[in-house]
Amino acid sequence: MLRDRILAGTIAGMIATIFKTIPNIILWKMGIVQHSYLHLAAAALISPQDVNTPLGLIIGVAVDIITGGTLGLLIIYLFKITGRDYWWYKGLIIGNAIWLWGLGVTINFGASKMVPLDPVFRLTSLAEHQIFGLVVAYLIIKWYPESKNG
Repeated sequence: MLRDRILAGTIAGMIATIFKTIPNIILWKMGIVQHSYLHLAAAALISPQDVNTPLGLIIGVAVDIITGGTLGLLIIYLFKITGRDYWWYKGLIIGNAIWLWGLGVTINFGASKMVPLDPVFRLTSLAEHQIFGLVVAYLIIKWYPESKNG
């Protein structure tokens, strides 16, 4: 149990990001998808030809984890507003919204210099973002029980 909302939300988001990214890396290594989240994250800050370098990988991991932590913080405040009931359903909806906004809007409008148009990537990333939503919601519910003062 964590008593600090910021700590609970950011750590839950970072851990959920790992649960989202591992299947993506496995699918990428197997050649099933053409992009990894780490490459897309790195390409938001550096040129696409540098994302496969060791420094590019470090940058990609940092961007991916920081983004997850930030989303976890937003989600814990969303739970404060909407309540904790049906946390699993809210987690799925949150994962869907992140997928639609992140891969449907943000990347397509130039946030990353790499735009994955592979339909298999787009479909598998939906499932991976739902995993993110479920994991972050579960960890927040378990780690940060609401007090009477909120």
